[in-house]
Amino acid sequence: MMKSKFLVSTVTYLILACALPSLASARDLMVVGFGGGFQDNARKHLFQGYATEKGVKVTDDVYNGEIAKLYSMVKSGDITFDVIMVEAPEMVRACEDGVLEKLDWSLINKDKFIPGGASTCGAGAVGWGVSLFYDQARTPQGPANYADLWNVQKFPGKRSLRSGAKMTMEIALMADGVPMADVYKVLATPDGQKRAFAKLDELKPHIVWWKSGAQPLQLVGSGEVAYAVGYVGRTIKATEGGAKYPIQWNTLLFSFDYWSVVRNSPNKAEAMKLVNYMTDEKPLMNLAQDWAVSPATASVANNPEVIKKNPGMVASHSKEGLFISTDFWVENGADLEAKFNAWVAK
Repeated sequence: MMKSKFLVSTVTYLILACALPSLASARDLMVVGFGGGFQDNARKHLFQGYATEKGVKVTDDVYNGEIAKLYSMVKSGDITFDVIMVEAPEMVRACEDGVLEKLDWSLINKDKFIPGGASTCGAGAVGWGVSLFYDQARTPQGPANYADLWNVQKFPGKRSLRSGAKMTMEIALMADGVPMADVYKVLATPDGQKRAFAKLDELKPHIVWWKSGAQPLQLVGSGEVAYAVGYVGRTIKATEGGAKYPIQWNTLLFSFDYWSVVRNSPNKAEAMKLVNYMTDEKPLMNLAQDWAVSPATASVANNPEVIKKNPGMVASHSKEGLFISTDFWVENGADLEAKFNAWVAK
């Protein structure tokens, strides 16, 4: 009798043990982005649109671009993200390092993207940009360019910049008189990097650093800082809500984010299908009704109605701004971020 019970217990244990991996892989499909108004609207039209249409449970979470978290996740084998929004340089590096899956173009239509919208591990999501803005209700006449932003005598008060080398280094050089067309040529040299840090030294006592996209608006809105460089989409949404935040388009720095699939995702095939859905015309057109989206899907990006409704599309202002060089930051990003962090800590 005891032997019989032991055999039953052993068989039950083996069955449960074999079932555990499939139970683990049965968790909801997880999408991770940068949060804010875009993600709130993407949840409605993209994430839950897919869930409703396909009968798949989709949940979402927010991160601040901590790419090290992704590396740690893949290394440990504890994969809790399936689809993740990543900036272009980080996407390329993570792809080369084997942290992201190569996209399955049999499940994703590669032909629908604008030039540069499809990569080995990334499908173009949305264009984004940062620009200088201020509260016109408090400061009727603010800085019109980055050189003005450095003029603390003419424009007194705290400034807020992103805590990171990318974008901040370019801004410093433009403030020092480097034309947009020459920024990366200068920044690629040791002297150019010293020049950028020297310019940042001038403004450092007046800078309040931000890490999440909501912070620039909060800092300007509260009056803690007078001027900030923040995400265009969020700034435009604030103006639609009544804020008087004039965007200086001549200070625009812009790029595209990508949807990627995390390496060894237990929901890999479903994740690929979700990426395809989120970059299709119909859900993006629905999203465009609620949010000033700047998609990498050609049929939406070139749609006259979308362009008219969303005057803040970064693609419409590309000639006024600086495209953040993916190649430059893939090659130099790790070194410059380390130097920047050491400089901030001084």
